[in-house]
Amino acid sequence: MELEQPKRLTMSEIAREVGVSTTTVSKVLNQLPGVGAQTRARIQHVIEQHEYVQNHAARHLRKGQTGLIDLVLMRLEGGYDLGIMHGVQETLMESGHRLAVFATHENEVVERLWLRRLFDQSTDGVLLLLPYEHGEIANSLLQQKIPFVAIGDRNEPATNFPTIGSTIWLGGYTATEYLLSLGHRRIGIITGPLHLMTSRARLAGYREALERAGIPVDPALICEGTYLLGDGLKQTYTLLDLPEPPTAIFAGNDAQATGVYQALYQRNIRIPDDMSVIGFDDVTYSAQMAPPLTTIRQPLVEIGKMATNMLLRLIAGQTLESTNVELSTSIVIRQSCQSPRSKALST
Repeated sequence: MELEQPKRLTMSEIAREVGVSTTTVSKVLNQLPGVGAQTRARIQHVIEQHEYVQNHAARHLRKGQTGLIDLVLMRLEGGYDLGIMHGVQETLMESGHRLAVFATHENEVVERLWLRRLFDQSTDGVLLLLPYEHGEIANSLLQQKIPFVAIGDRNEPATNFPTIGSTIWLGGYTATEYLLSLGHRRIGIITGPLHLMTSRARLAGYREALERAGIPVDPALICEGTYLLGDGLKQTYTLLDLPEPPTAIFAGNDAQATGVYQALYQRNIRIPDDMSVIGFDDVTYSAQMAPPLTTIRQPLVEIGKMATNMLLRLIAGQTLESTNVELSTSIVIRQSCQSPRSKALST
């Protein structure tokens, strides 16, 4: 008679059985501090009872996997990337994979070096947090048959590989519509690089909201930047120096909005009394800005989680129900916007 084998559980199932978080289970599995002796003993008992460790190792050996996931991005400077990485890491803690992060700094030589190392050293899959005009990387991964999911920007027409992003056009429209609802009619916008689809989508939403309100689009109120704080600072000066400056500024992301705040502070322009400011992304520090920043929320952690789950399914040889996913943006109203003052702004 065959003996009944103990049921093998996932990390989340072990956490539920013991009544703790998956983070606590992960600390025990990786022999990290921060777990009480009694809790650690209960978790270890469940792990041994259900053979979690043995099953996890055998799974990788059977499939010939490395246990390594690569995340490649342009730079590690903003809350956008960190928000997505938080979701990626949280998901990989449960799968048992390790994460390798590589920043290209928009240098083609560095990108090619990363690709060569990737092909030489092997990986289970790649999360591609780069603008999609970097088509050579996607094409190389396709040719090498390395599973990958692209996060963020989106090509037109639809790409032939899995992508995940958010409703950027709707975010641009919602931000502008909110400022219009407060009574603003001269709304400046600082975009990202307009060769990027996401930058054009924000701008298109801005234009559509103005047109639906019957307000002509003034090209002088549109300033192109690169999603960095310094561009928010520089382009805000440009807007303030117009013969008729705006009463509100829509920044392409929260990093730019931080630069907008700095420029306004240097000109002794109060937020929101003299100028309303709205950002994009809702990174962790936006609620701590002075005043707290009204912004368009991208579900960054959720994007990171879903992208990772999509990749893990590809690695396991499963078919995705949808290869192009968009999650919803939403507005987070804080204290950086109000109705414009009746008299003209003095700079």
